[in-house]
Amino acid sequence: MIENSFAISATFIVYLILMLAIGVYAYKRTANSEDYFLGGRSLGPWPAALSAGASDMSGWLLLGLPGYAYAAGIESLWLAGGLLAGTYLNWLICAKRLRTYSIEVDNALTIPEFLSRRFEDKSKLLQTISAFFILLFFLFYTSLAW
Repeated sequence: MIENSFAISATFIVYLILMLAIGVYAYKRTANSEDYFLGGRSLGPWPAALSAGASDMSGWLLLGLPGYAYAAGIESLWLAGGLLAGTYLNWLICAKRLRTYSIEVDNALTIPEFLSRRFEDKSKLLQTISAFFILLFFLFYTSLAW
């Protein structure tokens, strides 16, 4: 029992040290906001797609979707198919154009910033409204996860 506790503690400490080392390495490679948010725009399509998918789907894909599939049965296949098709179409239609145009509008890093610059909104009203809606819907998203 004591050996098991030692092994768990040692593994946890090694994990913490490894995470700290990765954090320090990434910190030293980060010079500005573009580096932090977008990896300096140097990621290839696969790492970018995996990162975006992980950010988009989060825990509900691993917990909520299987729970729904268990409760609903075979009818839940429409949800998985819709998610797959939607993600594919998003990358096929939107991703490349958004990347290109975000660079053209003075290197916009966020969607609200992109919209504000794309439509030349000097008052920043469009940026404020889009940021508000993102925050509003994330509020519902996170509250429903509980």
